[in-house]
Amino acid sequence: MRILLFTLFLFTFAPFVMAAENGVTASSQTEAHTHYCPMHPEETGVAGDNCPICGMHLVPMEEGSSSEQNPEHKMQTPPPASDSVDGPPVYICPMHPHINGEEGDTCPICGMTLVPKNEGSQSHENHEDKPEGAFLIDPSYIQTLGVKTSGVAHHEFGLNIRAFGRIEPSTRLEYAIDVRTKGWIVDLNTDAVGDSVKKGDLLFTYYSPDLMNAQSDFLIGSRVGNAAQRLRLYGMEDKAIEQLKERGKFFEETPFYAPADGTVTWLNVRKGAYVNEGSSVLKLQDFTKVWVNADVPLRDVRFLEVGIPAKITIPETGEKYEALVDFIHPVNDPQNRTVTVRLVLDNPDGALKPDTYVDAAFNAKVQSRLAVPAEAVLYGGMGAYVIEDAGDGYFRPVMVETGITASGLTEITS
Repeated sequence: MRILLFTLFLFTFAPFVMAAENGVTASSQTEAHTHYCPMHPEETGVAGDNCPICGMHLVPMEEGSSSEQNPEHKMQTPPPASDSVDGPPVYICPMHPHINGEEGDTCPICGMTLVPKNEGSQSHENHEDKPEGAFLIDPSYIQTLGVKTSGVAHHEFGLNIRAFGRIEPSTRLEYAIDVRTKGWIVDLNTDAVGDSVKKGDLLFTYYSPDLMNAQSDFLIGSRVGNAAQRLRLYGMEDKAIEQLKERGKFFEETPFYAPADGTVTWLNVRKGAYVNEGSSVLKLQDFTKVWVNADVPLRDVRFLEVGIPAKITIPETGEKYEALVDFIHPVNDPQNRTVTVRLVLDNPDGALKPDTYVDAAFNAKVQSRLAVPAEAVLYGGMGAYVIEDAGDGYFRPVMVETGITASGLTEITS
């Protein structure tokens, strides 16, 4: 089935087309009419008149067919040309079959050269197999107005959901460096926010009597509990514990190393500072992965699920990235009627900066759907319908039920 991509012009002309088919009369003559409209033969007049329907200039009737000579035929279409066995061949216009003439003549409507008429061929006006409920549109209208048809087919698409979001650091890649005993910062190798460090880099050295006692217990072998675990609970890393084993004596200045690659995002001490137990010294953030928190309208959240893909666009630069839904918050924002949906975005080169605003586009419920171009679906008081191409210039409306509309397509459910 072919579906006509229609706009309102169809229903502007359709009544006149159907009126022409039923022989509806729209004018009366007070003098002999010698001309008629090629597109609407029921409209007649004299030389120089225009068709009141389409505005075309009237063309002369065949000799002997004027309304004055044959009044009962003044509102009928000039008879179609027919082949004669003994006479010369008849030539007609391919686009306007009611126009006939001799070899070499041209159509007065479209200017095309007339071609020989096939024996037994019929114009649309005499078509006996008109589809039920169909109406005729002259080929010249279809050509002039650029009407297109498209087939009904299955397409892979889903529901497009758009949301506004913001890039934020991943809390899963944030590292807090704390001290769990009282003491002093001796050396501080990272002394500014923004410093980049690699996993295993020395961050600072720390003097703490309590930590030194715990190291002594580890070296001599504690009779109570696990001495190595006690050092870990004091914040000492495995790398430092291994060094302690190798050297065989405690550190007066215990080293603290970076647990991962990252950037210093928070710094709470300076060299020589006294630190209480339980205090945070600094924080590291790994930006190789970032989050996008998108505010999705409450009505659309039901179509989303963890793991579906999304496209992230940065409006300022137009750059596009691929992301995956990582988490859908269980509560909504009561003021904005939105739900925060978190996406994970790879950021190996660090180009994506926190607090950057982005557009998020989700493609949910992707599956094969029977669909037509969205512009082919028309809506009226009875519901949605499309215009079916019934062939031979005939078209008819078909009621349909529609599903989702996305990517320029509208789903046809029945």
